[in-house]
Amino acid sequence: MNGDDLADYALFVAVVEQGSFTAAGVEVGVPKSSVSRRIALLEARLGVRLLQRSSRHVSTTSIGQQFYERCQAMVAMGREAHEVVRQAVAVPQGPLRVSCPLTLAQVWLTPLLPRFAQEFPRVRLMLSSTSRRVDPVEEPVDVALRVRRPPFEDSALVVRTLGRSTDVLVAAPRLVETHGMPSEVDALRHWPTLALSAQAGRAKWVLNDGTRTVTLVHEARLVSDDMLALRHAAVEGLGLALLPELICVDALARGTLRRVLPQWHSGSGEIQAAFASRRGMLPAVRAFIDFLAAHPPLQLSPAGPGAP
Repeated sequence: MNGDDLADYALFVAVVEQGSFTAAGVEVGVPKSSVSRRIALLEARLGVRLLQRSSRHVSTTSIGQQFYERCQAMVAMGREAHEVVRQAVAVPQGPLRVSCPLTLAQVWLTPLLPRFAQEFPRVRLMLSSTSRRVDPVEEPVDVALRVRRPPFEDSALVVRTLGRSTDVLVAAPRLVETHGMPSEVDALRHWPTLALSAQAGRAKWVLNDGTRTVTLVHEARLVSDDMLALRHAAVEGLGLALLPELICVDALARGTLRRVLPQWHSGSGEIQAAFASRRGMLPAVRAFIDFLAAHPPLQLSPAGPGAP
């Protein structure tokens, strides 16, 4: 069975329901002669007579009636499938599969989801929070949220930038009081530190102030790939941390963290929405990305709250 067969099955249903080749031709917009010829070819391919013909009317044979009932069900299912697509492209609705790094989901995306659900009640959102890199081309994901630093690799994905995030140095006020606010990066070598990663017990921060770049190698008191755990440890005064500003902005606003050497940072990354293609994009996907673009992550000023 091929596409031509399916089209002829639908045409056969029209002939039976309209009762003549002429009326069926009017119904589907095909000349009567073409309708008659295609049904005759269909009968030849199947090797059976489906219709009894008279000068004014056609009726089904016994096998033709059975064939019609099954073709009718198939045509009805096709119409239902077409209606599903028509409704899906009319308004944002249906399932929407999103992946997002766990920390980004916790500090930015998750608080936005109730508002998105209220604005688009017919969208069913399925969120996967994972630190694993997700490819919407290879996996059943409509939108992959991610943080990337330049240079960006070539990719078949379409990317929309939603915001930026810079890693900044932060510490609890009492830790700053104990060690004194430093004026140079070298002074940090005597501070207790917290780090995302370390090799052979040594962590490394690459910092710049726009004109200079300094590499600070240190032994961290706590190493963890959980940025929220590092933020909590920093608030408790356990050590100095280099963390994304997005994670620290609330603590800085409350005064439980302070910026240290605010002119120094560890570069900026883009918060991106990656998806397979703009062509044929479902309204639910477009609505979600536009919604996130209208509610970007909070960002600090160059000095940031909490700076001296």
